[in-house]
Amino acid sequence: MRLRSSSKIWAWAVVCLVIAQAVASLLLPKSYRLTAITDWITFILLLSASAAFARNAFGGHRRQRLVWILLGGGYAIEAYGQIVWMHWELVLKQTPAMSLGDACVFLAWTALILGFALRPHVELSPQHQRLGTLDLLLLLLAGLYLYLFLVIPWQYLAPEPHSYSPAYKFLALAQDLILLSIVVHGWRHSSGRWRYFYLLLTGIVAFDTVMEYVVDTLAGAGVYFSGSWYDSTTAACLAGMTLVALMAQGLEPLPERGDPDGERYWLWASRLAAPVTLFLPLLAAWSFFDHTLPNPVWKFRIVLSLAAIVVFAFVGMVKQARLERELANANHELLDASLTDLLTGVRNRRFFTNSIEADVQQVVRSFASNPSVDIRNRDLVFYLIDIDHFKRVNDQFGHKIGDQVLAEVARRINSAARLSDAVIRWGGEEFLLLSRNTDRREAHILANRVLDSVGSRPYQAEANRADLRISCSIGWAAFPWNEREPKLVSHEQVLVLSDYALYQAKGSGRNRAVGLLPAGETVRGGTVSSTIYINGIPASPVTTLGPGKQKVVGASAN
Repeated sequence: MRLRSSSKIWAWAVVCLVIAQAVASLLLPKSYRLTAITDWITFILLLSASAAFARNAFGGHRRQRLVWILLGGGYAIEAYGQIVWMHWELVLKQTPAMSLGDACVFLAWTALILGFALRPHVELSPQHQRLGTLDLLLLLLAGLYLYLFLVIPWQYLAPEPHSYSPAYKFLALAQDLILLSIVVHGWRHSSGRWRYFYLLLTGIVAFDTVMEYVVDTLAGAGVYFSGSWYDSTTAACLAGMTLVALMAQGLEPLPERGDPDGERYWLWASRLAAPVTLFLPLLAAWSFFDHTLPNPVWKFRIVLSLAAIVVFAFVGMVKQARLERELANANHELLDASLTDLLTGVRNRRFFTNSIEADVQQVVRSFASNPSVDIRNRDLVFYLIDIDHFKRVNDQFGHKIGDQVLAEVARRINSAARLSDAVIRWGGEEFLLLSRNTDRREAHILANRVLDSVGSRPYQAEANRADLRISCSIGWAAFPWNEREPKLVSHEQVLVLSDYALYQAKGSGRNRAVGLLPAGETVRGGTVSSTIYINGIPASPVTTLGPGKQKVVGASAN
């Protein structure tokens, strides 16, 4: 085990405390001085374990911080319980059969169980099931309920040590076994330094569990006293916890992706929090029909169980609401992923199929409600964009560079478009820019922006360090084709017109945009060219040249 210089000093200090405890137990007789030495050494070792675990939270991995806070907090609670015990033994000079310190120890071990249940040795991915905040809260509430139900009544409502002691010992043993099973699981499913971490932890917890049974037996026989040889073993276990915490400092969590055992663990652990609520009505019914209980205990357990049912139900409802929200978000993310092209990050043809009908109906309603009013920005313009000579890029530089160029072209088209527009990978090196709420008389302006964005700056070819000059060709047309009869020409036909315009742009020299408008319509800044007929539809082309070519839009001013 390799430790830093400061950690080595710390480790030797706790080892010296254990040795001091062992020497005091061997050499000093049963006395007030021996009790004081034992209590103070135990208190210092508890603070040491708390500080060692808490220190890891400052330099640990982001997902580990809660683990170290829980472990450090657990030993801090137990240290407070030790103060309560020291007050009884050193100030009041009594050994209580029932003490508030017992509750502190129970809470401390509950925190340890929750901390190690979070598995500090793994790096959780968002896709994996894990114990959430509400799951931890449910488990904590379950532990508190059991302690209040089984132990507290015999301590305060109807004080009875003979009933208190078995109930407390039962819960303490259950905690020991649960913690032992968790650390053994961690030992079996970890590697490297984490495996040594869990191996030492398993030995400490197992040894401490056995010694608890031994000291209970000795205490029942009247042999045990503060400062006896058993306290040396307790000091050794606490010192071991400090060593475990120092050993974990700086350890990076291991990735858990693809680990089926880890997946099953988190699935089981997250589902465990809900079934623990099932024993509430059973314990309530048991208390209700147990007429041998003292009346204060009987009433307390009934009221406690009913209150716990309400609290657990509320937490369960909050958890269910959170799960439904997470499910809705996950479904939204899945839907969004299914509508997105993985290579370029823009939308795919499925998105177009799912959304185009709503866009078309909105445009139709806009023109149908005000057919004779000249309202701007209500057209739907289809821009088909094709990368010029893209096959040469793949042939010369390979498909990896080609994919990078495709992604960069998509990014540049996106930067030229508006937020309301949609960029869609139409297939191969072809994109569709769907421009909503626009004006056909200014459609050539967006085409010009796309030409400039795609072709004005060179592309960096990775590894080759060569500057690639990429241009594109664009064909566009507006829907509705006929503003007075928006349903006369369908959007599918307008898309065909855009494809024809793209063919014209590529055939006339590339690095340009060709748009089609109904014959006789004009654009702002120039007139359209001579009328042509496409599938019997009269149209007039509008040409916009790309970077490096003279900018021309039609002819004379409007």
